[in-house]
Amino acid sequence: MLAAECAWAILCAEHVRTRELLARLETAMKAGGEAGVRQRARSVIEAIERLQAFEETTHRPKGVVMLKTLRGRSSEADGLLDQLDSESECCNGFLAQAKILLERAESGATGAAAEADALLRQHRQMMSAHLDKEDTLLHSHTALLLSPEEWAAVVSSISTEVGAAGKRGHRRSPVSGQV
Repeated sequence: MLAAECAWAILCAEHVRTRELLARLETAMKAGGEAGVRQRARSVIEAIERLQAFEETTHRPKGVVMLKTLRGRSSEADGLLDQLDSESECCNGFLAQAKILLERAESGATGAAAEADALLRQHRQMMSAHLDKEDTLLHSHTALLLSPEEWAAVVSSISTEVGAAGKRGHRRSPVSGQV
């Protein structure tokens, strides 16, 4: 089960990184004072784009094979996977809507920044609960339902999936620099 331990060590470390990016996003949201609404909106958009880039090109691809392998093993696991998928889609929607509102705030739309802040608070709450479920429930289901051979396949697929996602991300990445 060394492969399982290695895979979960990587995924848990990435959850720590996701939480750090969420904290940076929250810090950008709270920045005030002399920054001004437009500058703050730009900083928050950049923080959102860093989080999205990390999720799309680094974290999410690592789970592709694991989740495909887990699907169909038990109704309880399938229910959890459906719930996690739904939460991910909802979180993506919150971020997309917040970016649109923040772009409007950059253009001077009054109230748009406050609406974006409300969406981003919802996002943070849902994403934090989502990561906790992955760290506990998903971890437990994979430990019970995947064989050592399946874990070896999951681990060996990680670099392939991340490489493919990185190529897709480079073609549309809105943020340059460090993630």
